Amino acid sequence: MLTVRVDRATLAAFDALAEGRGGRSALLRSMLDQAMSRVADAPRLAPRAEPESNRVRISLTDAELAVLDARAAKRGIDRAGWIKALVRRHIGLKGHVDDGLRDALAPIRMQLQRIGRNLNQAMKAGNAAMMADSGLQIERELGRIIEMRGEINEQVAALGDALRGDASFWQVAD
Repeated sequence: MLTVRVDRATLAAFDALAEGRGGRSALLRSMLDQAMSRVADAPRLAPRAEPESNRVRISLTDAELAVLDARAAKRGIDRAGWIKALVRRHIGLKGHVDDGLRDALAPIRMQLQRIGRNLNQAMKAGNAAMMADSGLQIERELGRIIEMRGEINEQVAALGDALRGDASFWQVAD
């Protein structure tokens, strides 16, 4: 048994080539025979005594595979990566943070930091305006603070959406 992963375009080209040559298996056997005859004198290593035991094989319908591919593509990972992350999540092992979520959250974090600095400056200005001899107008500073509060609420909501999006990654239909 030999399993090879190739992209769809390569597989389609291989199938087109194999069509008049007895099919995939016949063409692959022929190609392997040719390759092995070219390296007949190459040194050989003994095969492993025991096969790997950490592999799992599953069979999926075309519809299930389409859903799996769509969800994996949405996260920017391949099928195997998506399945491993799903299994690790369900058995309680820590999965790595996916790059798509990290990339989505980084600008939100920077925006919240910027707003926080502005809010600190506005609070200092508001405190200074409260002094009797200050020429600053407190209403203007309070307006800035209220505006920044709205921005913070928007960013927190966006952060929540991103986190809920990550949680939805693990939801399955009943």
